[in-house]
Amino acid sequence: MKQLEVLVTDRTAFIGPCYDGIHKSKVVECTGEVIYSKMTVMEVLEESCIVYGSDYNGRIRAARRIFSYDKKTPLLVSQLDYIMAVPTESPDNDECIWLFSKHIDSTSTSRGQTFVHFTNGSKIEVNCSYEVLHKQLERGAATMTYFTRYRRPK
Repeated sequence: MKQLEVLVTDRTAFIGPCYDGIHKSKVVECTGEVIYSKMTVMEVLEESCIVYGSDYNGRIRAARRIFSYDKKTPLLVSQLDYIMAVPTESPDNDECIWLFSKHIDSTSTSRGQTFVHFTNGSKIEVNCSYEVLHKQLERGAATMTYFTRYRRPK
């Protein structure tokens, strides 16, 4: 059996790109711990979806079919563990940050910049408008609710 690298857990706060010459992504936990990976952000998400029993394309296809989201589709990494990620911009963009809504406390803006505040007291600036961020968080909540409330095995 092949050993898979599990980087996304129910403690993941966000995943973003990393350009230090060695690593391609960083996974930031709600504890503040940062895990650097040689995998790209998309590879981390794909591997994580597989660990939880699906794949990235299958999860995205399901959400798009049910909700008609054709762009910036939320990703339900694990239904049973309530792990939901939303992209700040097109996942095709190398600067895309994936936020895990479970650990978001609030959002704010200052001088045209948008910030996400996490439950551990930390914050990051994100590369999207306040309106786009809230739309993404609403989409993530709708997707999570649908798959965990209405599609949970009985």
